[in-house]
Amino acid sequence: MKKHAKVIKSFIVAGLFVLVAAIVYVSVSFDINHILPEKLVLKEKLLKDVNGIDVSHHQGNIDWKKVKKAAPDLDFVYVKCTEGETHVDSKFIKNVTGSSAQGYKVGAYHYFRMTSSAHEQFRNFKAQMDKVHLDLIPMVDVETNDKKPRKELQDSLQVLLNMLEKAYGKKPMIYGTQRSYNSYCAPEFNDYPLYIGKYSYSPPVVIGPSHYTIWQYSETGSIDGFAGGVDLCRFHPDCSLEDIVRE
Repeated sequence: MKKHAKVIKSFIVAGLFVLVAAIVYVSVSFDINHILPEKLVLKEKLLKDVNGIDVSHHQGNIDWKKVKKAAPDLDFVYVKCTEGETHVDSKFIKNVTGSSAQGYKVGAYHYFRMTSSAHEQFRNFKAQMDKVHLDLIPMVDVETNDKKPRKELQDSLQVLLNMLEKAYGKKPMIYGTQRSYNSYCAPEFNDYPLYIGKYSYSPPVVIGPSHYTIWQYSETGSIDGFAGGVDLCRFHPDCSLEDIVRE
């Protein structure tokens, strides 16, 4: 009986050991997937491998002079401008003027919604963009379908993109996470410049014969001038600033 109890105890101890090891493995894997991009950034000299950032009111008050000192070689800054039919980002003007004053090339993006028409969203976006000087092509952020059919979303998005191209002379860029872009847009919109979010070491993959123009590889980057995290981005090896400038 005692021998049997010892065997059971040994199995329990062995089981607990395996369980603890599994928990440690999962924890380490989770940390690596979420922290490695930022750890990599900390090792880069003056963030030399970061080509650009995107910001909104979520970053609060940004000290653009400190940003410039910490990351003088950023190629671009994209700033949230509008959302839907009426919303305007509360930090849009401040972020555009602040980043432009430091010599950065600046662009604006609109968060696309299916709760209002493409024409209404175009008017909202254009009205705000035309208040400031912008260097880069407009960008449309597509992350939600608002429970509308895929075809309906694509039709409305195409109308908005056509109006932007007519107004500003170049194809606008589309932002999406790897999941949202592939779910709602690919491959029908693959001929547009693509700004794709995927937070890991491996770059995003687009369904169909195309690739990202810009890879948003982290949402928790650390740069002086920001109180918290900021999105960090890199160009595709075959792309550069020339692909996103207005002229």
